[in-house]
Amino acid sequence: MSTTIAPHRGTPSRVRRALRAGADFRRWQARTGDLLESLAIASLLAVMAQFLLGGGSHDLVAGPSSTTLIAVGRLTGLVAMDLLLIQLLLAARVPWIDRVYGMDRALKAHRILGRITVPLVLVHVGAIVLGYAARDELHGPFAPVVESFRLLTGGSDLLFAFIATALLVVIAVTSVSIARRRLSYEWWHLVHLTSYAAVVLAVPHELSIGSEFTASQWVRTYWWTLFVLVAASVLWWRLLVPVARSLRHQLRVTDLVEEAPGVWSVWMKGRHLDKLPVRAGQYLNWRFVSPRLLATAHPWSISSAPDGRHLRITVRELGDHSSRLAHLRPGTRVLFEGPYGAFTSRQRVRRRVLLLAAGIGVTPVRSILEELVRHGHAGPGDVTVVYRANDVSQLALRDELEHLTNVGGHKLLLLVGPPVNGSWLPPDHSLGHSGGQPVPDAERLAELVPDLRRHEAYLCGPGGWMNLVHRSLLEGGIPKSHIHDERFSW
Repeated sequence: MSTTIAPHRGTPSRVRRALRAGADFRRWQARTGDLLESLAIASLLAVMAQFLLGGGSHDLVAGPSSTTLIAVGRLTGLVAMDLLLIQLLLAARVPWIDRVYGMDRALKAHRILGRITVPLVLVHVGAIVLGYAARDELHGPFAPVVESFRLLTGGSDLLFAFIATALLVVIAVTSVSIARRRLSYEWWHLVHLTSYAAVVLAVPHELSIGSEFTASQWVRTYWWTLFVLVAASVLWWRLLVPVARSLRHQLRVTDLVEEAPGVWSVWMKGRHLDKLPVRAGQYLNWRFVSPRLLATAHPWSISSAPDGRHLRITVRELGDHSSRLAHLRPGTRVLFEGPYGAFTSRQRVRRRVLLLAAGIGVTPVRSILEELVRHGHAGPGDVTVVYRANDVSQLALRDELEHLTNVGGHKLLLLVGPPVNGSWLPPDHSLGHSGGQPVPDAERLAELVPDLRRHEAYLCGPGGWMNLVHRSLLEGGIPKSHIHDERFSW
């Protein structure tokens, strides 16, 4: 199966409309981002103000040591719960958050907040235990153990809270880079699903003994609104919408094509795909109804621009799950979540476009190129595609890139060669040396792409490679706001 492209030569009017739409979208992003961040800060300030104005300030500074410790535990518990709810919203796949930040950056913020939340939870637990031990006049090295036993067996829902704390610690440990490298994606994903259970288990003790959650009608309304908002967002966007879309569109595998050694394209067809709000450059979480593939959903970008009739992903064999795709059969049912990601031409405001790809990162880049060509959103010669590979055999979708750049009047640069330490470019003696001295990547790129600083840049590939490219683009004069990438690390 192959793509059929009816290209439009980019006309000045089409290009201007695309750039105006990009400027409008960026203004919406800025306004919405400011609003979301203001609401998050306001929620934290409201929580702390409610505690301090409700007598917490006196307990912190004027009470005995036991009261001060308990007050510290109460305050850190409140802040930790608020941050935990913000984390869940960031991971709930809410479209407005995705469009503003991109899901990769939203999940990065989620991880950063987790590094704050879990220590706060531990301080909360430790301060409460030590404070109650001091109040009960327990002394000696085993006083915290005795007090913990009393609290857990006191019948006030603290056993559930202890389990919630243990789950959060496990999640935090598995989020450390070393642990993530040792865990498969499937196990990591399963562990992180328990964060929902941790929140549910933490709520009972807050309502039964946490006076800060029930101090007044306003406070109760505030917290119940947050709980319901987060629960509804998770339920709606993580469960109900994906199920409804999968049922509506009835996606099934129609064809399987080997694009390069170890690289396969999966073609899918369904109903009403013109109503699916997916754009070139975005990804979905795919789940194939097939033995050993159904249990886990994996994020893969679409590798051709949506045409309302078909969807395609192109996957490199990088593990057990991806290697099993080569054995999919036509007719296999497909379930999906999404679309997700802000790696689209929607935020483009510059006429010239630079698309950079390495490895299987070519998939979203190829779909963006097709969208620009198909809709005539770039004039002839306005798009430059840079495709990096260690070997010619690794240039998946090369023929399609050549066809798209030819019909659109654009430029394709194939950079092939072994990796060079500290550089994202291959060895190239014609550009790489001047008087025997290495030339910085930014200078070499400027030779390859004239007027580099005036481009809107999109890049996708391995994380280390993208870091080097990003630095070169900045050194080459492209502002950070005009550099777009998508990172699929977990």
